[in-house]
Amino acid sequence: MPTYDVTKSTEWNMENGPLFEGDIPIRSSFRKRARLWDFELNSPLGVPAGPLFNSDFIKLYADLGFDVLVYKTVRSVARKAHPNPNIVFVDPGAGITKDRLGSDIVVGKEPSDLSKITITNSFGMNSLGAEDWQKDFDLAQSYMGDGQLLMMSVTSTPGESGRDMKEDFVYTAALAKDAGAKVVELNFSCPNVKAGGEGSIYTDPDFSAEIVAAVKKELGATPVVIKVGYYKDLADLDAVAAAVAPFVDGISAINTITMLVRNGDGSQALPGEGRLGSGLCGAALKPYALETVGRLAELKRTMKYDYEIFGVGGVVRPEDFDDLLEAGATVAMTGTGAMWNPMLALQWNEAV
Repeated sequence: MPTYDVTKSTEWNMENGPLFEGDIPIRSSFRKRARLWDFELNSPLGVPAGPLFNSDFIKLYADLGFDVLVYKTVRSVARKAHPNPNIVFVDPGAGITKDRLGSDIVVGKEPSDLSKITITNSFGMNSLGAEDWQKDFDLAQSYMGDGQLLMMSVTSTPGESGRDMKEDFVYTAALAKDAGAKVVELNFSCPNVKAGGEGSIYTDPDFSAEIVAAVKKELGATPVVIKVGYYKDLADLDAVAAAVAPFVDGISAINTITMLVRNGDGSQALPGEGRLGSGLCGAALKPYALETVGRLAELKRTMKYDYEIFGVGGVVRPEDFDDLLEAGATVAMTGTGAMWNPMLALQWNEAV
């Protein structure tokens, strides 16, 4: 049973979730501890921004042995989620090859084998108002135990905030630090925002570097991470990494990949203007996450870059964590996998 009810609205899930039954095992040992900057961690496993909608979700996943948690992306102004449904299952067929990325994909059924689970999510980076999420983040922080780290993900809301893109990133990152965030992630990649451009910043090396430099100047010693999407051409990833390397402390990769989600009759699956394109998540992302993490690790080694790597995408089995770690990730994270199997971290910890 997933911790999020896909038949209900985001607001319902935030108020009533997470859904979880049964006892929570207590870890009596730790398979592999990790170090991230000055933080000593019980494990290198985490959950990225997305499934952790509020402090209640943070508490559950911290209790279940995920040690690096990223509070869902917030804004400086309140923003409602897209209309329900926000999550649908899709049919990846025999696999989604690189030439199929960005093309049509058809709604499917929930697979009986969770190692094959692939979904699309379309929330639109909804957010509580700043005062509300600051209070909730403070509560979430109180649930973190020894050897655990809670990060905050932020985005910009140009226009509505009265500030331009860079100014609002700086402003919102400062709000996150004021709320107690020990690490701030700048979400440069989201396929599910209709306008504003905040979801495609990761494709622009110069602007990405400009924003990170400004945020870093504001936050000082607080580590700053950027969340990027998938680059079909690795030369584009190389250019972004080179541009941000002097300023950034970490890179999280990858976010969801845009697909055109349709019903079997060809109609748009998700209701509303601008929602034909939606982010692909789950098992189908794994090869693209591994490719990106591997390249970031290679660049870090050969170019002497000093960033940490957060590997995200395609982790639906315990062994998938190991694949991302072996590819070069400092921290391996799961979103979809953790939603449908919240015991993943504990299963990994018990593996021999």
